[in-house]
Amino acid sequence: MVIQRKQSLFLLIAAILMGVFAFMPSLWDQNEKTILGGYYSEGVDMIPFILSCLTALLSFITIFKFKNLRLQKILCVVNILFIISTLATICCIALFQKNCDILESITYYNVLPVLAIIFLLLAHKGITHDQRLLSGSGRIR
Repeated sequence: MVIQRKQSLFLLIAAILMGVFAFMPSLWDQNEKTILGGYYSEGVDMIPFILSCLTALLSFITIFKFKNLRLQKILCVVNILFIISTLATICCIALFQKNCDILESITYYNVLPVLAIIFLLLAHKGITHDQRLLSGSGRIR
């Protein structure tokens, strides 16, 4: 029997956060008054949208891998790496915009992936706790 409690909730919250982030603008071009990133963009600016959708889907799939705790932990780490690559892509796009200050162009929606990383780390910690609890109960018998 596998114990699943709060880490499933943390994974669900991370999936929701990244799903919301996928459709929100991540960059604002002050000079041209346009929104970049998210569902509204085209070309290279579409990469953060695809990565955040993939991350949301992977977080949701991770919830249902509760019978394999080791795989669940690996998927949490992979998910965190995808979120970091999403944020790095957004920063690179902001850096290569012409005549644009990076601090002025990044929107406040970019806090959502950081919160998703925090929830994924909490889920990873909960999965590790369950692994220890199950291995400890096996020794008692």
